Amino acid sequence: MRLWPTALLAAVASSSCLGQELRPPIDRKAWMAPSPASRLRVIKPARSRATSPDAADYMRLLERFPAFGERGWRARYLGRDDLGFFGDPDSAEMGLRSMGNFVFVTALLASEPSYDPRVTGVSDATLLERCRACLRYMTGAHVTGDIVCGDGKKWGRHWQSAWWTAKMALGARLVWDRLTGPERDAVRRVVTFEADRHLARKPPGGDLADTKSEENAWDTEVLATACALFPDAPQAAAWRAKLIDFALNSLSAPQDRTSEALVDGGPLRDQVTTTNIHSDFTIENHGSYHACYMACPLHSLAWGAYAFRREGLEPPEAQFHHFRDVWRRLAPTFLESRFAYIAGKDWPRYAYGLSFIMPALVTLSQRFDDEEARAIEAARFRAFEMEQAANGDGTFFGKRFTRNVMMDRLLEYETDAYANLGLCYLLRKGAPAPKPIAPRVLGKRLAGSHISPEAHLATVRTPDLFAAFAWKRLEGLTPSAWFIPAGCDDMAEWGPGNLVGRIAAAGVGAKGATLSTDDRLTPAGLECRGDVTYRKADGSPGYTLTVTYSVDTARRSAEVRSRFVADGGLEVRAVEGLRLHVANDFFNAGRRRWEWNGGRRTLSFDLRGPWPEKETLREVAMPGPWVCLDGKLTITDLSPEPRGFALRVSDRRNGPWGSIHYDVLDCPPQRDTPARYRKGEVILETAFRIEAGRRPSPAARKE
Repeated sequence: MRLWPTALLAAVASSSCLGQELRPPIDRKAWMAPSPASRLRVIKPARSRATSPDAADYMRLLERFPAFGERGWRARYLGRDDLGFFGDPDSAEMGLRSMGNFVFVTALLASEPSYDPRVTGVSDATLLERCRACLRYMTGAHVTGDIVCGDGKKWGRHWQSAWWTAKMALGARLVWDRLTGPERDAVRRVVTFEADRHLARKPPGGDLADTKSEENAWDTEVLATACALFPDAPQAAAWRAKLIDFALNSLSAPQDRTSEALVDGGPLRDQVTTTNIHSDFTIENHGSYHACYMACPLHSLAWGAYAFRREGLEPPEAQFHHFRDVWRRLAPTFLESRFAYIAGKDWPRYAYGLSFIMPALVTLSQRFDDEEARAIEAARFRAFEMEQAANGDGTFFGKRFTRNVMMDRLLEYETDAYANLGLCYLLRKGAPAPKPIAPRVLGKRLAGSHISPEAHLATVRTPDLFAAFAWKRLEGLTPSAWFIPAGCDDMAEWGPGNLVGRIAAAGVGAKGATLSTDDRLTPAGLECRGDVTYRKADGSPGYTLTVTYSVDTARRSAEVRSRFVADGGLEVRAVEGLRLHVANDFFNAGRRRWEWNGGRRTLSFDLRGPWPEKETLREVAMPGPWVCLDGKLTITDLSPEPRGFALRVSDRRNGPWGSIHYDVLDCPPQRDTPARYRKGEVILETAFRIEAGRRPSPAARKE
């Protein structure tokens, strides 16, 4: 347990005016240092059960939380024995989101007879004490309360505070009979305020690049919670009406604006005022299609549905408006243990959206008998359990990237996972857990192809292969291709220019680039053709990239051809052909086996660290016309004169947030020597065949 230094407590307690912002008493940067990790006392092995995961399986993960939670507990806030908080003292998202999660999870564990304190040595009585002390902190430091947060400010009336409030209130509801009257009144006060403030709001919209889908959905969380917990409130009918308004405008598609379909007693066209998703139910945010923001609104709507279910009430129909449509668009992008980040990903790898989707998967399974969702729930559960058990300290991602830092977003990633898995436990508790369909059956069910002109991407899926092409990524118009045979999902890393290559030219960027495409489904699978013209700062053309990507699903192969041509005088500073991003980290035990014409080598990444702050790259030459990775994926250079491959090997976790380690395979090897080109000159031209398995091209076999 970490206690506040006496001097800091005095600094907070000495304030004479709680309504005035205080000088922050805590040096947040100093608190960003990792906390000492404590080992779990007992690590229960995974159960071999046909119906896994059921409630008991979820509890096995949840009961490890106190080992993590105790490291972030801050006792005796303002010198009071009955007041404390968890983690980050920030009065906005960095503090309150994790705190709402903390209240929910500690309340769940304190109220469940199946909780086993032997795992961490933390009793249910201690958890209840922590829950109530943190609940008092949250309700007291709200804008309607009489204290302030640890940074000297109040919280609430915030962009995301509906989310934090709902988690807090649903946690309080689990221990409602063990709260005092004033504690219950304080919860009602905060929930009422946060729900009421939406009554005069109109749901915002934004389908292109910056959806408001997840924002509207998380605002439904507090409205649903208010309706379910306090149905006797005089404004309960207004809350329900506004809940329907925000729910219908969370996953709002353009076709809704003219739809005569009746939802909650009225036609959609009269109730939907926004467009937050595309007509094919893809969702963009941060600039392009984003798998995390496909999952996030589903997560919030599932939490709201639970709030009603907990009280034996039926949610409004709007709660599931396009819920299954969005899911059916997302589901085919599931590989074997994770979803594909087709257009890139700016959050940590295999953490954020993959915890959000869990309550939605259980909801889909239970409410709609969705067998695919149940199978994916099982696969994702195993992935969470595998990493958590390997850490052995109560974290899901501690060894990989959160490093036991009890502050900021690093804390948020851990507590989001715990809260969402906690909701899965409550949904599965007391309900039959059906046997998941086999992975091979799942692969057949998810097979199919899709082209999204609105999101500028295309996918094709068979039981043996997932392939995709994205013209637009988070970085802008940076075409990238993906070819992932079955058994290879831990190889994929989602960087720009994958399989396509890229160049860096002085004064030229993706801003203002123009795109022309011709994507089509073919009898063999998929073909994507197009041109991207990149412009200089003055708007004149800089260079044009022409790409063709053809996938043959029966042969489990693809060809990708790229051509970069100067559109005027141009200085090119770097050239990278192929740019195959290859993850090499925890999920494959940090070992990759490479083979090429006349050579082979196993490359290892030390999962234990420590890793340098500044990245150093070394180059491994792989001469010849082909390379093979782990005996599962072969790439052949189809150029008339093959130029050889080179692997750029990083010495640290170089993915976003330090969450994954990856290397980059180039062909031809990266060139960083500046060169000038005139209009019409070819800067780079490449052609590759990608195949599943160890199948070099006939020319390579002869050598």
